[in-house]
Amino acid sequence: MTRLRIASTKLERLLLMVALVSIGFWVGSAADRWSFQLQGARRLDAALDAAMSWVGSDPVAAATRAEVRKSGLIGRIEIPRLGIRAIVAEGVANRTLDRAVGHLPATALPGENGNVGLAGHRDTFFRKLSGVRAGDRIRMTTPDGVFRYRVESVRIVKPDRTDLLHADGASRLTLVTCYPFRWLGSAPKRFVVTAKQVTWADGAVDRISLTSSPGSASSPRGSRSRQTS
Repeated sequence: MTRLRIASTKLERLLLMVALVSIGFWVGSAADRWSFQLQGARRLDAALDAAMSWVGSDPVAAATRAEVRKSGLIGRIEIPRLGIRAIVAEGVANRTLDRAVGHLPATALPGENGNVGLAGHRDTFFRKLSGVRAGDRIRMTTPDGVFRYRVESVRIVKPDRTDLLHADGASRLTLVTCYPFRWLGSAPKRFVVTAKQVTWADGAVDRISLTSSPGSASSPRGSRSRQTS
């Protein structure tokens, strides 16, 4: 009986240690994620404030590419109806996806003619993406301005459907996360959301301009809306 009690006590201590280590790891990861998001938001605000006036002859997404080379920051994604708001960083390495939504390097940047591919974990930044539906608005803020998209389709596919990230001549945004959302371990499928950049009539594509007054109420952080093709 004594041996059984000793063994039971040791097991309880072991389980307690495992639980404490797990909690510590979760808290540490959450703190690191929060810190990265905060720093990214501050850097994005600074990049918007420092952006040069946009003119038609300038390279598209030039300010974003410069910031990517400097810090890896792409910008911020927001889906207002779902309450999704997260910093987007370049790359899809584990470290990146633990701290932000990742931009697939082989895809376009917001503002470019092509398909912008973003990936996020289903249990962190894209947890609420399960509730997305056609017509939802998505806003991407980068050092080059604010770009708006409207969700067109939602698909559940096999992981090898990389063709959904290909460009088709239109300016699109594709969000990818693992599926099912509550699957334990490595999920077998992918949840893919496709959105199309909206036109001026549907929602302005805002480009940074230093000619507008700082803090203007008509646009965020002193930016001015301009129509782009």
